[in-house]
Amino acid sequence: MIDNLLLWDTYLFNLINHHRNLFLDWLMAIVSNSLFIEIVVVLIAFFLIWQNKFKHWYLYLIFIVLAVAISDRISVVCFKDVVCRLRPSHALSDAVTLKLQHGELITWYKGGKYGFVSSHAANIFSVIIFSILALNNIVAKKGASKTKCYIFSILVLLWGLITGYSRIYCGFHYPLDVICGAMLGALIGFLLYFLYNLLIRKIKKKVTYV
Repeated sequence: MIDNLLLWDTYLFNLINHHRNLFLDWLMAIVSNSLFIEIVVVLIAFFLIWQNKFKHWYLYLIFIVLAVAISDRISVVCFKDVVCRLRPSHALSDAVTLKLQHGELITWYKGGKYGFVSSHAANIFSVIIFSILALNNIVAKKGASKTKCYIFSILVLLWGLITGYSRIYCGFHYPLDVICGAMLGALIGFLLYFLYNLLIRKIKKKVTYV
């Protein structure tokens, strides 16, 4: 069963990685670029801060940084270094790799040796789930319309899906690497939101007693 799953995983990788054009090459390389991802994460953080009118602004920054840091470390220490599944860029001789470097597309970069799970997917989805839950909490407290939550959720989830797809398209991960990385990130994002809520309640209690 596992062998069949891995065969399908490789088949889907080849299907995505080998069907390409110049426009998608550039688009996927940009979406997959670390600087682009960092910019989007910063924009998400400031959107949450602005929606909450800068109240407890530092907590959003702290928890989003924690989401990225924790998911990144867990994806490497508990998965990549344990499972030791070679990236397709290392395992498959016909895998096409793409990376944006100094404004140019390069194909010689292979990435790290192991790819399960995708740290990009884990990092991004930990931020996505935390931010969606945090925004819903902000809107619920204000009794405002949830339309902005729906729009925000769709946009950030779409960003996460496109980024995950780009990691396969650019040749650095199998689909299962991305799917499992996203699931890991979602779990971390949920747990961090739970801790965030506990912290907020403690802060409110202290303010009330004072």
